[in-house]
Amino acid sequence: MDNENLQSAYIEQLNALLPKVDFARLDRSCNSNNDEYAKEILKQMHDLFVEVYNTDNLDCGYEFVQLPAVIRGRNTGHIGLGLIYLDLQSSGEHWGTFFLTPRGVIDQGFEKMRPADSKYLSAVYIPYDYWYTVSIERDHHVDFDHIPEKVAELLNSCYPDQPELEQHSDIPGQGVEMG
Repeated sequence: MDNENLQSAYIEQLNALLPKVDFARLDRSCNSNNDEYAKEILKQMHDLFVEVYNTDNLDCGYEFVQLPAVIRGRNTGHIGLGLIYLDLQSSGEHWGTFFLTPRGVIDQGFEKMRPADSKYLSAVYIPYDYWYTVSIERDHHVDFDHIPEKVAELLNSCYPDQPELEQHSDIPGQGVEMG
């Protein structure tokens, strides 16, 4: 299956999952000690990706991909889940983000975004850092060496049989700056 069809198949799978997600509960779970629901949803998003792509390790053989990710507001520390849209042929250049928020899914790149959604993203997330759940060759945009502890815990839920990611909660804002 070619790259475009893989993307479509993954989005189709996500579109079947997302109506079942309680977005307000997800937001609370991402930002509390009781983060099991957030871990469950992130793992489901990750597992759907692996099911469609038959891997969780991508190289530059793919062009555009949408990846499940943990997103953290740089100024607020607010954590959420979403999809990051990347161009892997340009070393992981970021093209857009879909945020899973208490307001529902917000597409940051949507030209006709409702003013209330734009205000919400600006107040809660922008600028933001992100860390995706799959492994990508040659992406120098994301600092996986300095992940906040809470983010690492969420990402580790996608890999229950592997060693934990290194956590550096004392170094804020070491991901990708967006916005």
